[in-house]
Order: sequence, then structure tokens, then C-alpha cells
Amino acid sequence: MNDTPRIRPSSPGARLMVAVVVLMLAGGLAVTSAALLREPAARAERVRTYDLTIQAADIDYGNGNVWHAWTFDGTVPGPTLRVKVGEVLRVHVRNELDLVHSFHTHLTNYDFEMDGSQANVVADRGAGGMIAPGGEYTYEFRPTTAGIYYYHCHSSDGGLMISQHILQGLYGAIIVENPDDPPIRHEVLFMAEIGHETEGDVPPFIMNGLGLPGGEATLEKVYHEGGFEAVQAQLGRTVPFFEAKVGEPILLHVINIGNLEHTLHIHSATHTSLGVLGGRPWPANVVPLPSGAADTILVTFSQPGLWLFHCHVVAHADGGMIGVFPVTEPEQT
Repeated sequence: MNDTPRIRPSSPGARLMVAVVVLMLAGGLAVTSAALLREPAARAERVRTYDLTIQAADIDYGNGNVWHAWTFDGTVPGPTLRVKVGEVLRVHVRNELDLVHSFHTHLTNYDFEMDGSQANVVADRGAGGMIAPGGEYTYEFRPTTAGIYYYHCHSSDGGLMISQHILQGLYGAIIVENPDDPPIRHEVLFMAEIGHETEGDVPPFIMNGLGLPGGEATLEKVYHEGGFEAVQAQLGRTVPFFEAKVGEPILLHVINIGNLEHTLHIHSATHTSLGVLGGRPWPANVVPLPSGAADTILVTFSQPGLWLFHCHVVAHADGGMIGVFPVTEPEQT
């Protein structure tokens, strides 16, 4: 008697074996062991997770001049969120203020429950995205296109306008990159009007939350009164700045989050528009930004110096919208 186990013709194994043999004999299939294996499970998505807190913070411009701002994580603008195409961006937001706030992005193709607007309340879908005081909500996005985007509060609670919630400091940037983008330095610059809860002589126009009332004239006065060290003390306090090296390429993402039109001019640097103009320079090296607009500019300096950048609606520069690029020669190796 042959004790070799037999596969019953009616079993699934028998049917599979018969089918394979028939196809092989017919010359219609090249069989390998891998062909009989199941497809591997889909690769797990990579998730970029951020935790943000909506909270109050004082922006101190010195001499008793203070902006009582609303912020994401205590800064204006809020943290820059970075993600690559094909990844999941997950943002958990907690509201520690006493009004309803939200997290609304200018990304595309996301689920309705992630909108962070009053429409979620009206439709009774994702209403928790309008976050009550003490509440929290998790938003999730799958960006499909690289570029510069931004986020902001979309609430009008407290008898205020949405614009007042935004300009009180509730905004920040999202940088979406392609997986194969070469490494390069990124910087973000927000242009805006200041919010409504202030004390003293605060700048009416700000960049990255900072501003120097009187603009260049005040900066020169500071120099005459205290020398260059006094000017340096204003960098990062009232005057935004980005250190750079001669020849260093910088992607500067500039966003007008305000209600007015602003323009950006950087002294001496070449600034080529990669967004709006698709790789061409702006005429006269002035970047026009209507309310809500953004552009990505490739900035390069050919000469060292303390180079100004400012809004070229010059009254806005006089009202605080100035900054500097301290540019030095690269270190010799």
C-alpha cells in the first residue's frame, strides 16, 4: 500500500494544482514560487504628527509696548509644519483660550471633517473642529502637491470677525516637499497687520510678529544712541532677520496673511519667483502680494553686508515692516 498522502480532487489545493499544470502544459504561464504567494500587504503610511496648543502670549516690543497675542504654541507665527507628498499630516490641537478657535489649512483634497470652519457646524459633520474652550481635535491631511501653504483660525467667536482671530496671531506655515527634493534651506516670512489687543506704541505692520515703529529712521536712531550693539539687540526682538552666506541659496516662503496688499523688496539680492512666475524674477525685484497670497522666492546674495528687506508699500515699512539679512562670506576650508 502506498502511504503517500493524496490531495483530494475536490479540495482547493487540488484545484489550484490542476489549474497550474494545465496552464503550464498550454504554455500560457511561467510559474515561479513567488507567483503562488499572496501580494504583500500595502506599505504603512508615514505619519508626521504635530501637537499644537492655542494659547495667549505677550509679544514685548520694549518700553511697555506689548501685543497680547493669541498664538499656536506661544509664537507668532506658529510652528512651521513640514511634510512630504505621500505622507500623512496629523495635527492635534488643544484650545486653552476662552473663545472657540480652529485650525483651517489651505491644503487641498482633504475630508470635510478636517475643514475647521463654521460649515462643519452647519452640516453637523466635524463640528468638533471648531474647538470649544478647553477642547481638542485631531485634523488629518494627505498632501498631494508640493508647495507653500498656511494654516489659521477660522472662527468668529466672541463677536469678532474671522480676520480679527487671524490677525491676533493665529496663523502659521505648512511646507510640503516632494520625496526626492534636494536639500535646501527654507525660511518663512509672514506679512500682516498687528492684532487688536495691544498696549502702548506697537508697530501697526509686522513681519513674523515683529516690527519697528518708524522703520529705518528708528533703526538709525538706535545706532546713533547705542552703536551697532544696540542695533543687534533689536534683531529678533523688533526686527526680523535671517543670517546668510554669500552665494547660499535660500527658499524664502513669503505669505501675506493680512487684509491689505503688501510687497516685498530685498536689497541687492536676486529673488526669483518659483511659485507665481515659475522661475522668473519679479520686475524691479519687488514681489506683490495681495491679501492671502503667497510665493516662494529663491534668494541669493553676491555681496556681504547688512541688507534690508521691507514692504515696498513704503508707508508700511515706516510703520514697522523692515527686516535685515546679515550676510557674510562663507568660511574658508
